[in-house]
Parts: sequence; structure tokens; C-alpha cells
Amino acid sequence: MAPIVGRIRRQATFRALARPDGRAQRGPVSVVFSRSDENTHLPLAAYAVGRRHGGAVARNRLRRRLREAVRTAAPTLEPGAYLVRARPDAARMGFGELCDAVGAAARAAAGCATGERGQGPR
Repeated sequence: MAPIVGRIRRQATFRALARPDGRAQRGPVSVVFSRSDENTHLPLAAYAVGRRHGGAVARNRLRRRLREAVRTAAPTLEPGAYLVRARPDAARMGFGELCDAVGAAARAAAGCATGERGQGPR
């Protein structure tokens, strides 16, 4: 089965995320978007989950939930690099809410990059 979401592997792509083309926040989830220079037609994703989220078990659980939420939203995302960050209260969200927040933030961040505005409430 072909992957729906790729991994960011190149340092240049991570550097491009430091000066993003678009960013958006929906609830406790924020997403940074950059047009990727990697030759892929997939959205590429990286996740930032820091120590303030708790121990390794809690951080890994939240990272797995974020990864699945991005995979769920992938068919509606445009190709490019996405950095998904979450505040600690994202761990208490239900999975449906988390999927909605991640998908809306990712689409809004990519929309900011393409010049679309008015992505709805934050």
C-alpha cells in the first residue's frame, strides 16, 4: 500500500519550514506550511511534541494520534511540507475533534500560502 503522507527527510525542507509560506492555528493545534522542493506529489509531515506534554509515553501517544489525524486529512491537503504542533491540551481532545482541528489548520495554512483568505473561525 502506497503511503498517503510522506516523511520530511531533507534538511532543506526543515529549513524552509522555519520561514513558512503559511501558518494557521485551530484550537490547540497549529500547522506551518511550506511548498516542498522535494519531488513528491504527497503532503509531507513532521510533528513537534515537546517535553511539556509529559513523559515519553504521553508524547509518543500524542504524536501517533497527530500522525493518524494528518493521514485522515491527507486526501484534502495539497502537496507540500507541514509541521504540526500541539499544545498539551490537545492530548485531552477526542480523536474526531483532533482530526477536525488538524485538517482545518493544515488546509488554512496551505490556503494562506496560495493566497486564499477567510478560512473561518480560529
